[in-house]
Amino acid sequence: MKDISIWREKFKITHYFVNPDGQASIQGLSYCLQETAVNHATAGRFGYEDLIRNNQAWVLTRQMIKLYQIPRVSEKIIIESWVDSSTDSISIRDFHILDEKDNILGLARTSWMMLDLSSRKPVRIPSWLREDFPHQTGRIMENLPLDKIPLIRETGKDIIPFRVVYNDLDMNFHVNNIQYLKWVLDDFSYEFRLKYRLASIESNYLSEALYEDSLIRLTEQDTQNKEVFITNIVNIKNSRPILSSRTKWVEKGQIIIH
Repeated sequence: MKDISIWREKFKITHYFVNPDGQASIQGLSYCLQETAVNHATAGRFGYEDLIRNNQAWVLTRQMIKLYQIPRVSEKIIIESWVDSSTDSISIRDFHILDEKDNILGLARTSWMMLDLSSRKPVRIPSWLREDFPHQTGRIMENLPLDKIPLIRETGKDIIPFRVVYNDLDMNFHVNNIQYLKWVLDDFSYEFRLKYRLASIESNYLSEALYEDSLIRLTEQDTQNKEVFITNIVNIKNSRPILSSRTKWVEKGQIIIH
C-alpha cells in the first residue's frame, strides 16, 4: 500500500495569483495550501466527500504562515503537507512551501475541527483518524505557534463597513478562509504595500461569517514592534469577533534567514 503520510503537490505561480510586483500573493499561496490539504484528506478517506455523507465538514480554526522568500510569477513550487497530531477535537496539519530544488521558501501550521453542518457545532474526530492514520509529529522545520491573538476594543480611524456577498462563500456556505486573508490585507494602504511585503500572518477563526453579514475591520500597530499589526474582523449586528489576525511585515527585498 502506498505511503500517503506525507503528501506533495506541484503548482505553477500563475498571473492570477501574484501581486502587482509579480510575487505570489498570500491568497495564491493559501489556495495551494488548501488544495494540497484537500487532496491529501481525500486520499486518506477523510476528505469532503467522506465527511459530507454524515453532514460534516472540516473547519479551519487557527493558522500561521511564515514566508522566508516569495516565489515569483511563472515559477513552480511544491507544497508538502502532513498531519502532525490529532486529539478528540483538533487536528494539526503542517506544510512546507518548497522550490523545485526542495529549498524551503516558507512554512505553515493549521488547526482544524470537524463541524456538524446542521447544528453548526463541533463533533468528535473519529478514533481511526486519530489512532490509525500515520502522523508525522515534529516534522515541520521550525515549530510555529498557534497562539491566541488579542482582540481590539476600539480604533481611532474611520471604519467602513462591508458586506458578505455570494462569491465570498465556500461549499459550507460560510466565508472561505482565503477570503479572510484578503480582507485583512485590504486594510493596509497602497503606499505601505509598495514598501513592505508580508513576512508572516497568523489567524484565529473565531466564528462564521455568513451571506449578507455586515462586517468591519479594526487594525492597530503593535506599540513594541512596529513591524507587527493586529487586525480584527467583527460582525456589526452582534459585535461578535469573526477573525483576529496578526501580520508581520519586512521591507521588500529583505530575505528572512531561517
